[in-house]
Amino acid sequence: MMNIQVFQKNLPAPTHIDISYPRDNRHIVITWNEVKNPDKNLLNKEIKKVYYNIYKGFTQNGIFYKLNNQPLTTNRYEDYSISKNPQIQNWYKVSTVYKTEEEYIEGKLSLPTCFQVHNTDRWFLKMNERSLWILKNTGMLFDLYTRKLDGERCPRCFDDIRGRAGTSDCPICYGTGYVGGYDPAYQLYIRLKPAQASLDVTPNQMLTYNQPCGAWTISDTQIKNRDVLISPTGTIYQVINSMTNQAGGYLFHQELNLKPYDVNDPIYDMKRTTLYPRL
Repeated sequence: MMNIQVFQKNLPAPTHIDISYPRDNRHIVITWNEVKNPDKNLLNKEIKKVYYNIYKGFTQNGIFYKLNNQPLTTNRYEDYSISKNPQIQNWYKVSTVYKTEEEYIEGKLSLPTCFQVHNTDRWFLKMNERSLWILKNTGMLFDLYTRKLDGERCPRCFDDIRGRAGTSDCPICYGTGYVGGYDPAYQLYIRLKPAQASLDVTPNQMLTYNQPCGAWTISDTQIKNRDVLISPTGTIYQVINSMTNQAGGYLFHQELNLKPYDVNDPIYDMKRTTLYPRL
């Protein structure tokens, strides 16, 4: 088995990534400039062959997953898993993989390129417009941070046997198991509902008083359980339940249950960045 080194920053990413749909928009073709005659000085060793990897995500700054099982031999990839939902965005990044005598070396990822199905359903557009008007006039802009599902493992609490974080209040991974804990996504309008109090029993047989609140939104990306939302006042909520309603096959409405973090939780020290609305 050959060794694989990934995301070497000194190796350039592919350029001119183009997306087309020769048959219909449920099946797209991603192409990019082919790397020919690579400079051998890049690696200070002979380059036997050039391959590619392609990654896909549903938010520009979120998690990207590799689509190909084996390195691609051509500068072309066909994606058949495109949702007809016009609110779903498909983001792609490409990397170059150099094969040497001893190993495969993967360069850095390209800038993201997006494809989105255009919605022409008048009923849907009218209902979406109405819901957005309600959100803008009665809701607030929240920052969305998506929970990391991979990446650099937390050096402080990651449990190799269980494959997850060993504690929920880690100041490095914030209970996710991966350094940084959460990826910044974007801002979206959310309307909160009155909180409902409840008594829960902890694993230590202790009673805890919880006051989760409901919320709803429309969004082009499904918000998942254990994602994080930050209100304009700085309150940080964990999504403890997310339910998506669909209309005509389109992602239409999301009902959320949110639980505010304790103000002393380490997540309040999480590094944040400036986010912008998508709606």
